[in-house]
Amino acid sequence: MKKHPLNELFELYEATMAKPELREPESAAIDTPTTNYEDHPVIKDKNKIDALRLAGAAAPDAHEKVKGEVDVSDAESKADLAKTLSRTQQDGNRKSVYLDKDPEHPSLLAKDEEMEKKLTKVTDSDMKTPVDKEVPDALQPPEQVDTKEEYDYNDDVAYIQQYGRP
Repeated sequence: MKKHPLNELFELYEATMAKPELREPESAAIDTPTTNYEDHPVIKDKNKIDALRLAGAAAPDAHEKVKGEVDVSDAESKADLAKTLSRTQQDGNRKSVYLDKDPEHPSLLAKDEEMEKKLTKVTDSDMKTPVDKEVPDALQPPEQVDTKEEYDYNDDVAYIQQYGRP
């Protein structure tokens, strides 16, 4: 087998250079706390904001009361406000489709949903059974409920005459 001309240089490089780590680097994302969940400062701030919102304050105002005034030159401050608004505006449905029902300019999806509601409106009479005797009502007296089953044996006789007994 023929040796590569630069084989000695490759071996020198491997002997002198630091080896990379074999495991994956740790994720930059921060996980939620697993112990003392209620004592975590982020959770405390979130609970304070939610309490102010339940008292009637708007989400941006509640955020500013807890976290302080939003500094538009600081990316972290704007990110905190964005987190609060995304959590509160869509009621926690971050992964679902959000229908923008702005009265002036509703989105196409909102218009489509409104039209679908009008077209497929189901009334109470649509859900009722057409004949009282098909499904007995709880208030219906037992003597009015038709429980007799009528069966026509002529079909069975015709089948046996044509194909014989199984």
